[in-house]
Amino acid sequence: MFATTSVRGGAMIEVRTCARLHLGLLDYNGELGRLYGSIGLAVNQPQLVLRAERAENLLVEGLEADRVGDYARRFIRRHGRPAGARLNLINSIPAHVGLGSGTQIALAVGTALARLAGLRLSSAEIALAVGRGMRSGIGIAAFQRGGFVLDGGRRILSNPGGSPAPDRRVRQLEENGVPPVLFQHPVPEDWFFVTLVPDTNRGFSGETEDSAFLHLPVAPPSLVERISRLLLMKMLPALVERDLLNFGRALTGIQSMVGDFFASVQGGRYSNPLSGKLIGFLLDHGAAGAGQSSWGPAVYGVVDGKERAQRLLREAKDFLGSLGDGQVYCMQPRNRGAQVRRV
Repeated sequence: MFATTSVRGGAMIEVRTCARLHLGLLDYNGELGRLYGSIGLAVNQPQLVLRAERAENLLVEGLEADRVGDYARRFIRRHGRPAGARLNLINSIPAHVGLGSGTQIALAVGTALARLAGLRLSSAEIALAVGRGMRSGIGIAAFQRGGFVLDGGRRILSNPGGSPAPDRRVRQLEENGVPPVLFQHPVPEDWFFVTLVPDTNRGFSGETEDSAFLHLPVAPPSLVERISRLLLMKMLPALVERDLLNFGRALTGIQSMVGDFFASVQGGRYSNPLSGKLIGFLLDHGAAGAGQSSWGPAVYGVVDGKERAQRLLREAKDFLGSLGDGQVYCMQPRNRGAQVRRV
């Protein structure tokens, strides 16, 4: 929770937060009364920086002004204050590529406005005010504390007769509350995530994402059970024991199963053929595990040690350049939450 206090005079609030990698979704079956359930982790780049100060009206400057303004108006409608603020997004996370930019912008805006107004709100309360956390709680938990996160998905209000049809299932989801955090743990800082964002079609978002979820089939229980077992008996113990080899194997296995299930709406195991080629390259060149973050097109491979990471980064950058263009990152885990301070 961010314990907020009012800001006097012309003091400015700065919120700094970072991207997240989404490692997979657990359950699209619903027989047990819950949907989704996500795994992911916070990373140290790209970084988002938002500055806010009081003003007579709502003034939005800087990057992604439309999204910043939309989240600000949602927060003000929910809480009624502050009446006015000047918001300036100085640095941003690339939008709709799988790095969680929407939730980080929303939480940064809500946190800044809460601090200006002297409201004591948790990250979960801010997320509800700005309309985030409807499926995944990874971005909210990453903003709050960082590290590796497992959430418990969303509760279905009623579930008579077993698993309902997909569209009915989603409409029955509990409206209040965000997915509960079941497990949150630091990630070894010598694990590096070489991440590539090819210059290709952006991942699903907004109405397109909603439509994709509505058209997903009901996941067979056997698939959910295999994913859950691999998570519980391989990935989580490997994380706690700092065993990158088995963590990576579990990651790749989960990504393959989740990707194959989502193939009916994203066109294949991954969101585009280029992302699949990049994941194959990362695995062939030393990554312990690899996958696609959320809807992509961002893909990542994990290695231990800075030297290996830098070598893989150079090789992957050259390979990406031979196929097209894009952005490359050598990410480290971020084991702390967002920074909020006066400037």
